[in-house]
Amino acid sequence: MSDADIQVVSSSWAGIQRVAATPKPPEFFKGRKGYAPGFLGDDWHVELPAIGESISTDDIATLEDGSFELKYQHFSTVQCISRRVPLYSACNIDGSKSKNVPRHDTWNYDGRIKKEYQMLREAYGPGQEGKFSRGHMTRRQDPNWGPLATAQRANIDTFFATNACPQWQPFNDGLWGDLEDYVLGNAQGDDKRISVFTGPILRQDDPERFGIRIPRDFWKVVAFISEATGELSAIAYLMSQGTYLDSGVARDLEDFGTSQRPLAFIEAETGLRFESLEGRDVLDGADLAFVQPIRRFADTKLPG
Repeated sequence: MSDADIQVVSSSWAGIQRVAATPKPPEFFKGRKGYAPGFLGDDWHVELPAIGESISTDDIATLEDGSFELKYQHFSTVQCISRRVPLYSACNIDGSKSKNVPRHDTWNYDGRIKKEYQMLREAYGPGQEGKFSRGHMTRRQDPNWGPLATAQRANIDTFFATNACPQWQPFNDGLWGDLEDYVLGNAQGDDKRISVFTGPILRQDDPERFGIRIPRDFWKVVAFISEATGELSAIAYLMSQGTYLDSGVARDLEDFGTSQRPLAFIEAETGLRFESLEGRDVLDGADLAFVQPIRRFADTKLPG
């Protein structure tokens, strides 16, 4: 790819942000196996969430074979056509094999689906112009594990339009990953493995900026083997940037309304069904309205 194919579209705390105009062709992804349902062990298969009746399958981008799953290195995404962002991402994380890989700052379109179903410009750009960061759904560092070449491939794979949603930069920077690290530290044994699902809640009344409807809320579901019980467990989180979207100001993390919520609440709001995690939520049986605010990681309710 020549320099003419890459456009500098913004700069940020992370450095120069570039977008490649030409989508990566399908052959670029050869060998990518994506999210592995059996990652947590033979006894604990955690499948991708099912698409509920409230989500039109006509609004989900399909590959040439008619499937929905876009497979990358150690993670997968499913893309919403009308909103041009992922419905969700699903990532396997092995903390014991993590590699520190330099940041890759060229964003790409995925040539396995139509470019018009993806977004890398419009609402994205400099914060001083009121624009948003390309918020990774699968965090850049999460799939960067295994042999160095594999980790480097995973790092590049996180920089696709199919793994990004508009997020205000201070919202995008840090807290989600710190929560994952906290749960990872409470996982069973030396393997330190978790599977993480992340996505936006896409509502009809989300506010519009630069011609794009911006999600107010984002969710995260973490599946892991509990150190306390030895059983498969799940934790669900919600984080909101609504305060910033409403006022243009968010002063600290409390303005983002981070909370632990019942998994059933996430299912109700997204239309996804986590059938493999039925009865595994640490808040299983709680009322859908239950909210556990997260101001420090110890606020998280873990099994046992």
